[in-house]
Amino acid sequence: MIYIKLAENKEIIDKKNINFLERIKNRFVKIKVEINENKTLVIINDVSNKTLNSLSKYIKKNCINKVCISNNLQNNKIFMEFIKNENVKILDGKWLFKHLANNCADYICKCKRENLAYQEVSFLSNGISDIVVENIKDISSKVKILNVITQDERKFRKVERELYEEKGIILNMNNNYKKSLTKSDIIFNFDFTEEELNKYTLPKRTCIINLNESVKINLKSFEGINVEFFEIPMPRKYLKNSIYLNDFDNSVLYESYIYKNTSCKNIINEIEKDGVNISFLSGKSGRIRKNEYLNLSKKIAN
Repeated sequence: MIYIKLAENKEIIDKKNINFLERIKNRFVKIKVEINENKTLVIINDVSNKTLNSLSKYIKKNCINKVCISNNLQNNKIFMEFIKNENVKILDGKWLFKHLANNCADYICKCKRENLAYQEVSFLSNGISDIVVENIKDISSKVKILNVITQDERKFRKVERELYEEKGIILNMNNNYKKSLTKSDIIFNFDFTEEELNKYTLPKRTCIINLNESVKINLKSFEGINVEFFEIPMPRKYLKNSIYLNDFDNSVLYESYIYKNTSCKNIINEIEKDGVNISFLSGKSGRIRKNEYLNLSKKIAN
């Protein structure tokens, strides 16, 4: 795992503090590697072909398989196109987002001033994975109704049976375009594309959380909230690391700190132990104001 950022002014070469020979040498420096608190930070001077070639050689030579990218590079099309072709896992916060589904539901209900126990929640997922199953098991016991909308119900029969046998919880599964989502207060979209989602009739006021890719809602009557990402405060135990990585998004950084091959339950337990909570959810236009959620309240007539 390495962290990559674009150099700010004089970050790589401070001309006031080096002699002539060092200046000549540094004209050819394309990347700089720093190690702080066991974290490797690679600073690139620019996004020229020579610099990106040097970075590519470094990645291959050191067998790098995961990268965390600074804010200024995430917005750089040239760099993002380059890094996507380097056969590395790019941490972008989406893995963490899926592990925070329960936190998102709590946050939304708090902002709406409603109880989670009275909410109808829907999961949109064609594929089944450990994190989808773990979220189903976790949230189903806390809400009024949990629906799973999928193109392949057979994949979810096992978890449906386990919930009923172990907890007496009935999991609603259907794929009716007109009726499946019409009463949903919160919709978690795990993997539906924009085209797939827009086939369904949506409630006028609901909160859709896109945990994978951003999705545009084409329904003209839609007055709800369409969530694309999240913000969290950095847990105290990681603040020291973050001093050296001040140009990185907190959510992406935290994901890099806890990303590992273990069970979803272990990750969720670690998140709870670290005391992570949602600060804000964001949409296409940025942060969603907390008072906007009040418009989704059931007290407002549809």
